[in-house]
Amino acid sequence: MDKTETLTQTQTVTDTVQPETSGTDNTGQKGNRKPKSPLDLILDTYKNELEATPELKGRIEIHFGDFWAGYVNAYKPGKKDEKRIIEIFGQIIRSYQNRPSYLKSLDRKREKHPNWFQTEQMVGAMLYVDLFCQNIRGLRDRVDYLKELGINMVHLMPLLKARDGLNDGGYAVEDFRQVEPRLGTMDELKKIARELHKEGISIVLDFVMNHTAREHRWAMAALAGQKKYQKFYLMFDTREEVNEYEEHLIEVFPDFAPGSFTYYPQVDKWVWTTFYEFQWDLNYSNPDVFEAMLDEMLFLANAGVDVLRLDAVPYIWKKKGTVCQNEPEVHQLVRAYRALFRMVAPSVLFKAEAIVSPEQIVKYLGIGGGEGKECDLAYNATLMCHLWHALACENTHLLRTTLNSLPIAPKQASWINYIRCHDDIGWGIGDGHAEAVQQNGYHTRMFCTDFYAGDIKGSYSLGYPFQRDYWTGEARISGTAAALSGLQKSQINADEIGEDDAIRRLLLLYNVISSWNGIPLIYMGDEVGQLNHYQYLSDMTRQRDNRWVHRPPMPWEKAMLRNVPGTVEYRLFNGIRNLMKARKRSNVLDARSTDRVVLIDRDAVFAFERKFAGDKMLMLSNFSGSSTHIPMDLLPEEWRSEWYHDMVRNETLHFTTGELLLEPYGYMWLKKAGKPAGSELATTIINLIAETIPGEDIYLLGNIPELGAWNPENAVGPMDPYAYPTWEIELDLPAHTFFEFQWVKMRDGKLMEWSVNKFWMESGKEIFFY
Repeated sequence: MDKTETLTQTQTVTDTVQPETSGTDNTGQKGNRKPKSPLDLILDTYKNELEATPELKGRIEIHFGDFWAGYVNAYKPGKKDEKRIIEIFGQIIRSYQNRPSYLKSLDRKREKHPNWFQTEQMVGAMLYVDLFCQNIRGLRDRVDYLKELGINMVHLMPLLKARDGLNDGGYAVEDFRQVEPRLGTMDELKKIARELHKEGISIVLDFVMNHTAREHRWAMAALAGQKKYQKFYLMFDTREEVNEYEEHLIEVFPDFAPGSFTYYPQVDKWVWTTFYEFQWDLNYSNPDVFEAMLDEMLFLANAGVDVLRLDAVPYIWKKKGTVCQNEPEVHQLVRAYRALFRMVAPSVLFKAEAIVSPEQIVKYLGIGGGEGKECDLAYNATLMCHLWHALACENTHLLRTTLNSLPIAPKQASWINYIRCHDDIGWGIGDGHAEAVQQNGYHTRMFCTDFYAGDIKGSYSLGYPFQRDYWTGEARISGTAAALSGLQKSQINADEIGEDDAIRRLLLLYNVISSWNGIPLIYMGDEVGQLNHYQYLSDMTRQRDNRWVHRPPMPWEKAMLRNVPGTVEYRLFNGIRNLMKARKRSNVLDARSTDRVVLIDRDAVFAFERKFAGDKMLMLSNFSGSSTHIPMDLLPEEWRSEWYHDMVRNETLHFTTGELLLEPYGYMWLKKAGKPAGSELATTIINLIAETIPGEDIYLLGNIPELGAWNPENAVGPMDPYAYPTWEIELDLPAHTFFEFQWVKMRDGKLMEWSVNKFWMESGKEIFFY
């Protein structure tokens, strides 16, 4: 919003909150004075305090219009609410006064660089403190591990004081100002926040907006009959009132928490409980709730939290006749909160936990006049679920078509890109998007669930359906990324080829989230191939929720293997680390870039281009288990070349046959390049296994002239059977060249057999092919 728009909005609402004054007007004549605007009312009321804090005064003057626009549209305040508005700014002033000096310094630094979280340097991680390092103090000992992966933003999964027993994984908060005792104390959280800031690591913390635990002091007061706090929640006297809402609602947990209301005989009322009966929905139509939750949010900001993850934010406003999600008032309230934070703690970001339709998700980043005024971050659930779909069917049409049709996120915000989180994977595949690629949305979603549950022939996944709909059969899916990508099944079956494919699949997915617009988020454990964990089945509080299968303790014994070459852990950890390093040396990956999906006539190829500050890069990903050829004439003309620099390998590549070549589940981040200086040839060693009978020899045929250009008469060899059935050959091939080959059996100069598989490699390497 520019200055003119802000002033107009302020002037528009001056009639809503005005003190009744009389006496001499501003012309010196006796009579009614010109009414004060709401901003002037605040500046006059707190004149002394704001004169002592000119920094805060300046921020209030800049951001008041955005606060007022959101607040007015949600609450329609009148003259009677003047005291309430004044009190809100009393909260703002007190919070500013209580903000630690090191955080105020950070505020000023980030105000000068408001895009600090949008640069290519940002890498996120998420973890449960108890499962990762036992408690808050233990996090100090794992900082070096986080930094190995380049992580500088860490989401500490729910660690505020939750109710005892069932607590929805910590999201049933009993006290927003206390840490769960088994994890530590609030003082320890403040201390570790300061230490992490010194290491350049920001903290993300869950702030559950929609509800509190039944044991929260507000809810307990409501149960005790206190009318003030009964109005903090959505409580109804009759079942008929409840029915008017419930007939339109969508059940979140139909299997083990059906319905959205719970009857409490203590007060003879029905309480709105969207998620579980022990989580009471707050009544945001009551402005007292707005103020109370503001206080809790500001407290956490002053504890050193950099990002507040607004949990269940789509649900916070209820309206009869709707599904009570994503109502316009939700966005107005977020806008009001965001503006107030820019006054007190401008370095703190809001992250929307809005796992809703693609068209709805982007609204939380602020569009249609709300750019830069709502959430700064949002989960890119659309990208996540479509990546898994593309991997299962080895086809990217739905992925690229859907992403191409989405509204563009505002330049002031960023996506959080992830392949897996603590929650289930919901198949947010819209019917319209499916129809655009000649698919049926229902059947596509069913395919995804069945494939990743391992119920389709050829599936490599070991996942579990979650919350299957009784009427439609649709379900979400649970399971670690390693289990869904085939690693667990291949290790159970001692299948080395399957294990190799699974590693490639995982790195392929991490390649996309590292290069797509936004911040990549690593779910800790993925980097060492964390498998499904079944201990939750013996825990009475968790056994009915199979999401705990992918919330295991961090496998530190596996993490120790990250430095042992040849291990799964080594390949995954160093593969992901290399991607993050490549990201950080690619300034074109700044979130303010101009991006486009590049449509290439290859089903398995996902390609997109990013441009920023005069630089550009082309990302290519092969979602197939077979190598893929991309003729140059399928690329946009500006991207056709013989020579490229691949930012992932940090090497110059040479394609001599008029086509690019992507290995199975391979990827490249390409910039056009010229021919490098240096050696023309590179020594290349190929080892492979092939069984023969006496008199047979093994030769090589490939797609480059030096390997016969697929003409058997020009096959290269014979290879040396130095440790039969292992064969080896050493070749001098053009440096920086990617090529494809097969082995062929020859007997007395006659071709006897071709290898079933084609192999792919880069000259100058030594590779053993099974």
